[in-house]
Amino acid sequence: MRAVVVHPPAVGVELADVPLPTRSVGEIRVRVLECGVCGTDHDIVGGKYGRAPEGASYLILGHENLGVVLEGDPAVVGFSPGDLVVATVRRGCGRCRFCFANRSDFCESGGYTERGIVGAHGFMAEQYTDVPEYLVRVDPALRDVAVLLEPLSVVEKAIFQGQRVLNRKEPTPGHPPTGSPSALVAGTGAIGMLAAFVLRVRGYEVVAIDRHDDTTPAGRLLKRIGATHVNAAAGLAVLGEQGFDLVIEATGSVSLDFGLANVLGPNGVLVLTGIPDASVPPTTVAAGALWREVVLGNRAIVGSVNANRTYFESGLRDMTVFQEKWPGALAGVISLRRPLAEVADAVLEHVGGSIKTVLEVTPPRTSAPSAG
Repeated sequence: MRAVVVHPPAVGVELADVPLPTRSVGEIRVRVLECGVCGTDHDIVGGKYGRAPEGASYLILGHENLGVVLEGDPAVVGFSPGDLVVATVRRGCGRCRFCFANRSDFCESGGYTERGIVGAHGFMAEQYTDVPEYLVRVDPALRDVAVLLEPLSVVEKAIFQGQRVLNRKEPTPGHPPTGSPSALVAGTGAIGMLAAFVLRVRGYEVVAIDRHDDTTPAGRLLKRIGATHVNAAAGLAVLGEQGFDLVIEATGSVSLDFGLANVLGPNGVLVLTGIPDASVPPTTVAAGALWREVVLGNRAIVGSVNANRTYFESGLRDMTVFQEKWPGALAGVISLRRPLAEVADAVLEHVGGSIKTVLEVTPPRTSAPSAG
């Protein structure tokens, strides 16, 4: 079968012929329809990280996925040929309490693998096999946007964790909140845009910042869902004196991360989802003033990575809400679809203001059979 392969830590990516995966007892065989391209893929292709499976000379790239069931084990219930599915990414270490509970996103040992990233082949291939516990069935009505479910699951977890920290304030009986909660989203790539969608349906007033004007796809989409877009190319001072209850960071910029801690309001929470380049030179900050404000303002800074199955399931529910509330808007997060043969361009190129590029692994004319 055709697959997109890399040889970490070597730089580069290629489309190659590799053996079809063998389906073991209890596994389901899936034909891949689409794969999203993200910054993690770019960094693996750039040799920054990534690890091939044990004993393999290459790693099949890709973790954002949508596929259709081809065949399964007759003893496995819940999946039938033709079902649309999205696979989760992380596989537990098999040693710690969280992985035993299928919550490998909180793995304590670090011995997990991640499909398409660390120690396990990914989904930029014509087929893959997996066990049912890692497959999430998708309503055919969501076919055009379901490839966004994996990045949405990351957002679902980040916002859930941030909200849990915010909830430490507890209710004040007889004294309702003074206004709608406010959120800042830093970055308008797919993670940032999906965060804006989720926060809007959670009742937040949302401001999203990037380095582009309002004419980009992101700027237009933000306006459509009732969020405010701000060009922060000149710095965070453009936000004025407003303090935010919740800040979702989706850039991986070290210098920006420190600045975002300063725009939190009293009791606010900053959730970091971007992964900075470890080789970035040291950054000078006024650490005393920064941490003084964090302590005196009851502020919190939280890191969030990956997502377990529960967040994929909440993402599916939210996708349905998005479609009902803003018909067609979610599809706008996908800026471009490209055939698998153009993987090098899809991974290496970035058009300013674009949001998400998707690779069509199976041509649309032979995509998902009707479920039924």
